[in-house]
Amino acid sequence: MEKISEIEREKLIFDAKSAVDGQPIDWFDELYHMADRDSKMIPWAKMAPNHIMMDWVEKNCQGGRALIIGCGLGDDAIGLERLGFSVTAFDISKHCIDWCKERFPNSNVRWLVGDILNPEPEWFENFDLVVEIHILQAIPDGGIRERAAEQMPKLLSDNGQLLCIGRLDNGGQTIQPPPWPLQEAWLKDSFDMLTLTTFTEFIHQDSPDVTRYYAAWKN
Repeated sequence: MEKISEIEREKLIFDAKSAVDGQPIDWFDELYHMADRDSKMIPWAKMAPNHIMMDWVEKNCQGGRALIIGCGLGDDAIGLERLGFSVTAFDISKHCIDWCKERFPNSNVRWLVGDILNPEPEWFENFDLVVEIHILQAIPDGGIRERAAEQMPKLLSDNGQLLCIGRLDNGGQTIQPPPWPLQEAWLKDSFDMLTLTTFTEFIHQDSPDVTRYYAAWKN
């Protein structure tokens, strides 16, 4: 898949934000709409399950009910389904969810339009695995990100696990947001009601100047 340039990426995001008058989250739906089913136009779409997620889940989970927060074009949800999970995947963008349904018509994944700031009542205490990849880092600071993080532990069943993957703010990154890299202390404080089981820094070969993390907590 041909990659878009950084200039094209910034223009797409700018155009999407402009179309919704700078709303902090709604511009995602506008971006999926503007893409018109061209995955190259979605900067974060890898069109394959996140390999860090897949490796961690295979080593640490035994199946059950899984929830993907901000599922994007659906590949992570499909990856978990292949590992034997019953998967619910949601995104704030209706255009995105419609795209997922078209891509995977034979999947049993439950695709839903949803908002992590206002989870569905039946989601609470319902999932053995909750996965958040590059979502918290895409939400601006100022209370909204904190509200999103606050909801995530509430979705876990007894002994349920939360897995988060994203960019780590180590004080040395100079990217133009979004995304906003997250501080280790903020992540640990946000989920201190859970038991931290891993926090690992890593570098992806596609972006060697970016420090990333994956972290997991257990209820």
